[in-house]
Amino acid sequence: MHASIKRSLSALAVVILALCAAASSAAAQGATEPDSAKITPAMIDAGRAIFHGKGTCFACHGMQLEGTQVAPTLKAHAWKDAKNGDLKAIFGVITHGVPSTVMVAFPGGISKADAVNVASYIWSVGHGRAKP
Repeated sequence: MHASIKRSLSALAVVILALCAAASSAAAQGATEPDSAKITPAMIDAGRAIFHGKGTCFACHGMQLEGTQVAPTLKAHAWKDAKNGDLKAIFGVITHGVPSTVMVAFPGGISKADAVNVASYIWSVGHGRAKP
């Protein structure tokens, strides 16, 4: 077999393996639509870390999710943008942002899997299943 073909096939194999690993990792992290019945303590912990870290959510929503002058509380309340505090609605706000506000989609450049974890954390706090 010609050397350039071998190199191309090797490169293609590396790309395919990387894509398979990424897909497997995303599936393992629950990167699909959020489901409150599938929230695990690990997801809540990951969401808490992202909320207080790279997602920068705490900067507007407060360290205890209490809200600030910039953004509302994320504890149990009369939800405005995430209707009824529904997990999928919270996920929708995180992934789509809120027009005419400082709430941007995927804050801090988080991934979809990160957004599932943050939504799970916020939902769990709002439903008394986790502490901020």
